[in-house]
Amino acid sequence: VSVPVRDAYCVDVTLCIDERVRKEFLKVIQNNARGSNDEEELCLQYVWGEDTTIPNVFHFHEEYLGKQGFDAHATAPHFQEWEAFAATDPFTKPPVVNFYKTL
Repeated sequence: VSVPVRDAYCVDVTLCIDERVRKEFLKVIQNNARGSNDEEELCLQYVWGEDTTIPNVFHFHEEYLGKQGFDAHATAPHFQEWEAFAATDPFTKPPVVNFYKTL
């Protein structure tokens, strides 16, 4: 089966969240995903989930129409809510963030 490749600016993220703030994290990240997928014209895909073997480890895959799509995401109100939460240092390990483009 051939799947068409779209020209996208992508980011993959792994976050290790302190279990004490899990509930707040889930609320903030669900809002960020909803806003990204429903309100951002340049967001092609924002998917996330919890690791199947390690609790409180979350993986994200995001695709945008060009870097300008990601830049627009970074200024959106739902992302700013995430940034405020992230500034409280809810992590048990530093976030791992990888940017790339589809070929």
